[in-house]
Amino acid sequence: MEATFATGQQGATLVLMVCAGWLWAGLYATPYSITPYQVAATVGHRVRITPSQLLVGAGAFPLTGKSLQAAHRWLDRQGVTVRAVSTTARTRAANPAEAV
Repeated sequence: MEATFATGQQGATLVLMVCAGWLWAGLYATPYSITPYQVAATVGHRVRITPSQLLVGAGAFPLTGKSLQAAHRWLDRQGVTVRAVSTTARTRAANPAEAV
């Protein structure tokens, strides 16, 4: 299954593809671009979200609130587990020495 979402970020478009056992995300400069300028994939059907980003594997894709909500709903319908992550938890994970 594949779906396209406007990101609200300078005309960029996010394409999500859910396949058996993995998930792929590609960020395109415009809806008419042939190749993505950012890609990420993850094994399994799990992604994370912050208030302004969709996190797929090691990739972070900025989205407006409405676009993030639409992507979240679509992923739910495809059987993908979407987990909210607080930005403070992400900061602590990225900088464990600063969390002390």
